[in-house]
Amino acid sequence: MAVNSIANLFVRASSWPLRKPIRRTITIALATLFFVAILQVQFYKYATSPPKRRPEEAYYVKTIKDNNEPHTMFTSSSFNPISFPAGSNKTLKELCASFPRQLLSKVQPVLKTGFTDEPGRMLSQMESCSACFEPGELLIFSDIDDTYHGHEIIDILATLPKSYHTFQKFKAYFEQKRLRDSGAERAAFKNIDGWSLDKFKFIAQVEQAWKLKPDRDFYVFYETDTYIFWDPLLRFLNTLDPNTPLYMGSASPGRIDEFGRKTWFANGGPGYILSRATIKQILRRRVNSAGQYVDPPLAERYRDLLNDDECCGDSALGTVIWESGVQMQSLYPMFSQHPFQYIPYDAMRWCSPLFSLHKANFDDMRALFKWEFTARSNEYAMRHSDVWEFYKPGSEPIRRNWRNDDRFGHKVDIEGGIATQEDCEAHCRTMGECFMWMWTGDKAKECFVSERVVLHGQETEPEKVHGKLANYTSGWIVDKVEKWREDHKCNDTLWFSHSFSRIF
Repeated sequence: MAVNSIANLFVRASSWPLRKPIRRTITIALATLFFVAILQVQFYKYATSPPKRRPEEAYYVKTIKDNNEPHTMFTSSSFNPISFPAGSNKTLKELCASFPRQLLSKVQPVLKTGFTDEPGRMLSQMESCSACFEPGELLIFSDIDDTYHGHEIIDILATLPKSYHTFQKFKAYFEQKRLRDSGAERAAFKNIDGWSLDKFKFIAQVEQAWKLKPDRDFYVFYETDTYIFWDPLLRFLNTLDPNTPLYMGSASPGRIDEFGRKTWFANGGPGYILSRATIKQILRRRVNSAGQYVDPPLAERYRDLLNDDECCGDSALGTVIWESGVQMQSLYPMFSQHPFQYIPYDAMRWCSPLFSLHKANFDDMRALFKWEFTARSNEYAMRHSDVWEFYKPGSEPIRRNWRNDDRFGHKVDIEGGIATQEDCEAHCRTMGECFMWMWTGDKAKECFVSERVVLHGQETEPEKVHGKLANYTSGWIVDKVEKWREDHKCNDTLWFSHSFSRIF
């Protein structure tokens, strides 16, 4: 309005009954005022508007080429002592006294759980790979506040903005709180869909981890059914620059971005790692010239990403990190999505280290953790070949009511078929690199064989398969396995670099 008034004065100035010099002076002055007013309006618009980006800048990502050639590098253990004699029967407290607690000022463990998770998951976690953390060292995020063995469990969903409350799948959060606060029995929570609530934790926990434990070099995010091999993982992190944007884990296919590019995210099960630089990058908010934030905080900014149609929080987090300009690094099989009993031992994995496992048996987690303290060496990080020593799959010829493989194996389909368990084993022996077989007996009568890979497997009760009763018998060709191990001795640890062609 002020600009219009000045303009009107400028138009009328020529008709004022004054001498020419005076009229000219007034006209110049009014014109100057007019342009100053225009500049003020434009400046105000600029100061209160977010800076515009060119479209191609929004999703610029520095890509990393696949590298499938393993490499060696010098690492050393930070545990002290590095290991204990086998059979020493140390308590958890005695074992944990050797944990390199000084590194927790640089590496922040972040554990995600849920109130409706099977209780055994948290117990086995706290008696295995999370046993050595004192209260205050480990961040634990859940969908309700609680304490466990002295550790504070933080309700991460309580930190989300109210805009999340409109999601249909978020409503279970309030029902869960109501039941807990009313003192309801555990059985009352059976209708709470903890999986639907889980997706809301991923982005929020990154924001809160930085808030509560800021400026760590690396943040290790994992879940209660994740097993972490801390020694090889800490060795690996010690070789990396935390000021480089890093997002590492076991890759799963993600969204197609708006430029038609395929994206990947780190699957939450085997855990993933974010460097300091990555978290700073995704938390960064644009400001205007007056220093005011024009971007909302991270969780609010990506609220729509977690709509009711989105299944998985790890996928949503992967999109957030991709849009910040950071490509996920796929480090499978070091980050392994396999359960402990189904780790595949083959030439590709044999000399490579293990950082994590997913869905390990609770008792196995405890036993493996104690065994680790007797099996470490300063000379090398723990490798698949070392972990093989725990179960020693392939060192016995047969197990009944046992299922060793059908993921890496294939069903035998030959003329005349396979009639008996003995025929199944005999067929495997005729194949050059068949190391194990599985027979589904009774009515099913199917033979599966696996080449160039050895697994342990698990006990399995008889069940119906395609309408036919099947009981499982598994076997290994022990002499072949022994020879293969002899031919594949590890002279060093072979570390993998990023590759999307090498995934679970």
